[in-house]
Amino acid sequence: MSAIADFFSEFAHAFSHLVVWAYLLGIVTFLAQSATRSRAWRNLLVATFPGSTVRWRDAYGATLVTRGAGIFLPMHGEEAVRITMMKDRIKGASTAAVAATAGVDALFDVILTVVLLGVSAWLGASVVKWHEIAAHPLKPILFAALVLAAIVTAFIALRRKARGLGDELRQGVVIFKHRGEYTRTVLGWQLADFTLQLATLYLMLVAFGFASVTLVAVVLIRTAQRVTVSLPGFLEAGSQQAMIVAILSQVGFPAGAALGFGFGSKITLSGLTVVLALSAARIMLGPLHLRKQLGERLSHAFHAIPPTRGALRAQRP
Repeated sequence: MSAIADFFSEFAHAFSHLVVWAYLLGIVTFLAQSATRSRAWRNLLVATFPGSTVRWRDAYGATLVTRGAGIFLPMHGEEAVRITMMKDRIKGASTAAVAATAGVDALFDVILTVVLLGVSAWLGASVVKWHEIAAHPLKPILFAALVLAAIVTAFIALRRKARGLGDELRQGVVIFKHRGEYTRTVLGWQLADFTLQLATLYLMLVAFGFASVTLVAVVLIRTAQRVTVSLPGFLEAGSQQAMIVAILSQVGFPAGAALGFGFGSKITLSGLTVVLALSAARIMLGPLHLRKQLGERLSHAFHAIPPTRGALRAQRP
């Protein structure tokens, strides 16, 4: 019982001794992430549609809505949201071309995750237990084979559906035809976004009482967040919290305090993300009238149900 009491005492301590300046500064750096990343995507769109006007505020709003949707949609399903929202705001834009720019933008995240895994292993620690994989290789091999088969199947299906869209898809990667343009106009903003991610993570750790946290721990926590980002909301949150507790406990911090940081920072940042997404959607799409739309759909579904008793009577001779 004393161990449980100590755990909850450490959990509460993370909130009662909150470092306000670090907490507020962490929120500021978090808010700046969407601004910098949307600038990178806007520059990709400008290169793709040179004859059209691409407003940064549209890319910014679509990015905010997309990140809000990402809290609830797994496997990067939120990408369809920003593609749909942005297509109608660029004159002459096609869905395939806008999707190609989103794919180029997302490719940076994939490469970043691989680099973080490599850096964490180089630092002498990793969120992936390679020795266990080496000891029991059959399960990961089967899993990798299933993932590869799913990717190949999806690629074949997409290739069949994308026939005739080759020119539009190539239009989305036209920025690479101009030497140095991607580095000058896109990569810098993406790296700035990643720097802000690390700054937000570090400031939140300081805010919840982890001022002496090491660089290795920061890199490992960010790697864990990147690795679990494609999971559904509840699985992502649970997996992240478990990894955060394990990482911080391994370097000498109490498990209760580690959970307090993970829970507190997650609630703060996710709450901000949802509020910003709803605000951006309200501005870009107008009044959502969710209650009215839900009522109309329920009413339509109710009237679509055939009157059972009347139907039975009609069938009687």
